[in-house]
Amino acid sequence: MTTPIASVNKLPKQDPLIVRLLGDMNRLDPENLEELYSAPSRNEVSLEELIIRSGLADERQIASAYANHYLMPLFDPPEDTPPPVDRSVSEVLPSRLCRDHLIAPLSDDGTTLEVAVFSPDSLMLADEIKLLTGRQMRPRFAALSVIERLLSVLYEEGSWTDAVTSSSSANFEEVDEAEELDDEDAQQAGEIVHLDQAPPPGRDGRIIRYVNSIFEQALQTRASDIHIEPYEDACRVRLRIDGVLNEISPPPMSLLNAVVSRLKVLSKMDIAERRLPQDGAIGLRSGELRVDMRVNTCPTVYGEKVVMRVLDKNSLPHDLHALGLDERQFRDLSEAIRSPHGLMLVTGPTGSGKSTTLYSCLNFLNDSETNICTVEDPVEFKFGGINQVQTRSKVGLTFASALRSFLRQDPDVIMVGEVRDNETADICMRAALTGHFVFSTLHTNDALSSVTRLQDMGIEPFLLSSTLRLLVAQRLLRRLCDECKVPAQIDAESAARYKIDPDAVVFGPAGCSRCRDTGYRGRLAVFEIIRVNSRLSEMIQTGETVEAMKRAAVADGMSLLQQSAISKVVLGDTSLEEALSICVNH
Repeated sequence: MTTPIASVNKLPKQDPLIVRLLGDMNRLDPENLEELYSAPSRNEVSLEELIIRSGLADERQIASAYANHYLMPLFDPPEDTPPPVDRSVSEVLPSRLCRDHLIAPLSDDGTTLEVAVFSPDSLMLADEIKLLTGRQMRPRFAALSVIERLLSVLYEEGSWTDAVTSSSSANFEEVDEAEELDDEDAQQAGEIVHLDQAPPPGRDGRIIRYVNSIFEQALQTRASDIHIEPYEDACRVRLRIDGVLNEISPPPMSLLNAVVSRLKVLSKMDIAERRLPQDGAIGLRSGELRVDMRVNTCPTVYGEKVVMRVLDKNSLPHDLHALGLDERQFRDLSEAIRSPHGLMLVTGPTGSGKSTTLYSCLNFLNDSETNICTVEDPVEFKFGGINQVQTRSKVGLTFASALRSFLRQDPDVIMVGEVRDNETADICMRAALTGHFVFSTLHTNDALSSVTRLQDMGIEPFLLSSTLRLLVAQRLLRRLCDECKVPAQIDAESAARYKIDPDAVVFGPAGCSRCRDTGYRGRLAVFEIIRVNSRLSEMIQTGETVEAMKRAAVADGMSLLQQSAISKVVLGDTSLEEALSICVNH
C-alpha cells in the first residue's frame, strides 16, 4: 500500500536531495527507503543509479526532478535519432573528465560552454571547467542514457593514446616488458604520472586534473615542448606542435603557483627554491603507453617559467630507412658507420633531430658483438645493450673525463652528446685514431662548416683529414597534411632558380580539422650527408675553403640541405615555402 503524500513529505531532512524530490513526487515510501539504504552496493554506485536499478524511478524522472528543483532546462532528445550536438565540441573538454563525472559538452560559443549533467555534484565542476577552458559553464540536466549516448558520439574515435600511436608516418615500436624496468629509474629522477587514474576531489584534484589535461593535449597533438610562462597580470601556456608554438587555455593567475608547484613535485625539484633554475624529469603512463618528459624551471621577473620537453621513445625510427634518406644518403651513412674507426659529426640547431639520428645509428650497430658506450647530457632515451653515462659536472664527471674512462672500457663505438670544448674535441680525435668509431654533435649551420669549427678548437688539419668519416647536417620540415594538401603554382623564376621542372606538380597547404587548419601535420627530416672521401680529405689537409669543398661534394653527387629540401617539395611531402624557410641561406 502506498503511503500518503503528507507522510512522505515528513521524511527526515538529512535524507539526500533526490530522495526528498522523489518523495514529493510520491515515488518513495519508508519500506522503499529502507531497502534502498540497505542495498549491498550502496557504497559502490551513486544513489541515483541505485534508485534506477530498484525500479523506484526511471532516469528521466530523476533528471526532470533535478531540472525542476534547480530551475534549469532539461536536455531530452528523441531516442531514435542521433543527439543534436556538433562533434567538434568534444575538443573543448577532456574525455576522461567527462566520463569520470558523467557530463558531456553540448555547445560552445567561445565564452559559454553548455554541458549536459546527470547529478547535482557535477555543478561543482563549474570552476574546474573555467580553469580548463576559460569558459563559463551552463548546465542542463539529462538522463543517464542520454549522457552515455553523447559520450559515445563525441568520443567514439578513442582516447589520446589512439591518436598518438596512429599519427606518425613512421612505424612505432611496441612497448615491451623490458621497458617496465625504466619505471624504477624514472622514479629516482621524477614521478610516474598514471593518466588513467582519476584525481582526488577538492582543490588539489582540480590542479592535478589541469596538469594532466596539459599532458594529454601535448600527447594528442604530438607536441615536442610545453611552455608555461608567467607575466605581470596573466600567464600563458603554449605547445610546440610541428615546430610552431600554439597557445592553449591557461590557468588563472591565482592558481599558477599551485600548477608550477605540482610540476616541481612530480619532477622531484625543490619547491621552496624559486631563485635558481632547476632540472627534473617526469614519466607519463597511460595503459601500455610510456612517455618521458624533461623539465626545466627558470626564474623570470614575474615568476618561474616551466618548459617541458616531451621524449617519446616510441617515435624513434626502427631503422635508418625510416629517417627519410634518399638512396645515396642511406648508402653513404650505412657504409660510413660500419667503419672500424673514425669520427661522424651531426650538426644542426637545437630541436633539429640530431639525437634521433644518432640513436638510430646506434640502434643499427647495437648487437651482441659490439660494445657501445655513450656519454650524454642528459640521457634522453635508455636502450638495452648500450652503456649510457649521464654527465655530472658537480662531481667532475664531464664529457672529457667520461671519454678518458671509456678508452679503458674496451669500446668499439663511442657516442659523445656534444663537442663543447677543446679538450673534448681532442679526446674524440684521439679515440677515432686508436681504433674506435666516435659519434658526436656540433652546432654549425651546415655539415662542412664543422671542419673550420674544429680547427677553431685547435684541432690540426692533418688530424681532421685522418679521422673524419661522415659529416651530417639536418633540419626538420613540416609535412603537408595528406587529407587537405592542394596543387600549387610555381612561377618560372622560382622553378629555374631551384631547378624544379616547370611542369612538375607541387603542393601547398590548405587546412582541415585533422591538421587544425594549419595545412601541415607532422614533420620530416632533410639531410646534408657528406662522405669524407679521399678528395675531400686532401682538401681538408691543404686548407681549402668550405665553399670549395661544397662544390667538390656536389660534383661527387652529394646533396646539400637546399637540394634535399627541394626534393621533398617535388615528392609532394612539403611546400616550397616551408622548404625555403629552413634552408634559404644554404
